[in-house]
Amino acid sequence: MKLLADTHVVLWLADRASCGLVPPAATAALADPANDLLISAITPWELSLKHWLGKLPEAAPLLDTWQESVTRLRATILPVSDRHGLLAGRLDWVHKDPFDRMLAAQAMVEGAVLVSTDAAFDAVAGLTRLWDSVGSISR
Repeated sequence: MKLLADTHVVLWLADRASCGLVPPAATAALADPANDLLISAITPWELSLKHWLGKLPEAAPLLDTWQESVTRLRATILPVSDRHGLLAGRLDWVHKDPFDRMLAAQAMVEGAVLVSTDAAFDAVAGLTRLWDSVGSISR
C-alpha cells in the first residue's frame, strides 16, 4: 500500500520524542516494510515556510537533517506533477490551505492513503485517510 504522510506526521516521525503522537494503527502501517512511504515535495517547503514565519520552531532539526531523515524513514519523495496541480485546483472542497489541497490531490492521483490527523480531509470525495487508533481507514 502507498502511504502519503501529511506534513505534521513527517515532523513527528522524524522527532523520535514525538513519535508517540502517531497512533498505533498509523505507526504500524508506516513501519510495515510492505508499504511504501511517500513524502510530498511540498512538505519541506511547508516546513521551511512555517519555520521561517516562526510558526514551527520545532522543525529546525528536521530541516537541518532533511535528507538523512528521509532515508531513515525509508521514504520516497513524491514530486509535484501537473496532474497533481490540476486536481488540487479543481477539488470540490471548501479548504483554502494550498498545502492540504496538494496533499489531497497527490494522494488521489497516486492511489495513496493519506496519513493525517486532520479530519478535514474526510470531506474530500475519493480520498482515503488513515489515522485513528482503532485502525480504521476513513473514506
